[in-house]
Amino acid sequence: MNKEYYIITGANGSIGQAITEALAKQGLSIIMACRNLAKSQPVQQQLIEKTGNTDITLLPLDLASFASIIAFANHLSQESISIQTLINNAGVMNQHYSQTADGFESTIGVNYIGTVLLTRLLLPLMHPGSRIVTTTSLTRYIGDIDEDFFKESPRRYKRFETYSKSKLALTLYTARLAQELRPRGIWVNAADPGVVNTNMITMHSWVDPLANRFFRPFISTPQEGAVGAIFAATSPEVYGVTGEIFKKEKHVPISARAIHVPRALWLYEETGKKITEALAKQPASEEKI
Repeated sequence: MNKEYYIITGANGSIGQAITEALAKQGLSIIMACRNLAKSQPVQQQLIEKTGNTDITLLPLDLASFASIIAFANHLSQESISIQTLINNAGVMNQHYSQTADGFESTIGVNYIGTVLLTRLLLPLMHPGSRIVTTTSLTRYIGDIDEDFFKESPRRYKRFETYSKSKLALTLYTARLAQELRPRGIWVNAADPGVVNTNMITMHSWVDPLANRFFRPFISTPQEGAVGAIFAATSPEVYGVTGEIFKKEKHVPISARAIHVPRALWLYEETGKKITEALAKQPASEEKI
């Protein structure tokens, strides 16, 4: 029997580490896909020592670079990797406006566009019964998709609003992808970790004392926030479940309202166009990992 791999993006972050540790304890074969290898190698070693699972591989992946994403996918293909589950966990919320290597605003570029491209490129390595789990956020409820979604500018950039838009877009795309891949028997779901105590929760100094007092009792640990993704990725109880959002061990269909929000179909189609255009500009990839 060929070895089946579980790929976790952003595996060195708080929730990513919790997911990786839980899967490693199950004796699964894991690929940690991380941008910064220098920071990730100690995490990899710590997880190996803690779980006793030596089948934890670390590979470089920068979701802000199409070249890096393509190199990662090409490497897995050349190694004939069979993917059981892809967990799209990596995410950023940048304080200031910046762009990816391919000209997209960085938060949307990493959280949404890069994640979509990676998923698309890895589909040939999946099979009936494979799973895709994407980390969303409760901020999706206040996100908005408009005609300027792909044209974020420094002038209008607000980190929380942009992050919310990226997570709404990812949720909408997850629902559409679930419909597309259902005939192939590939199950696609989202996981909502809730409000988790991670490095991403940083607030302006004037609001932080009040926020700490009010919100901290409701904030989950990374281990608690990771439960939904772990359950969606591994539980035999939810084999065949697709197009749903997991929060811990409960799951509900992504709402019809979310799927049919104005511009949902436009977003799905436009994303494909943007990725195709950007890929056409890529030189023949010689980047290796």
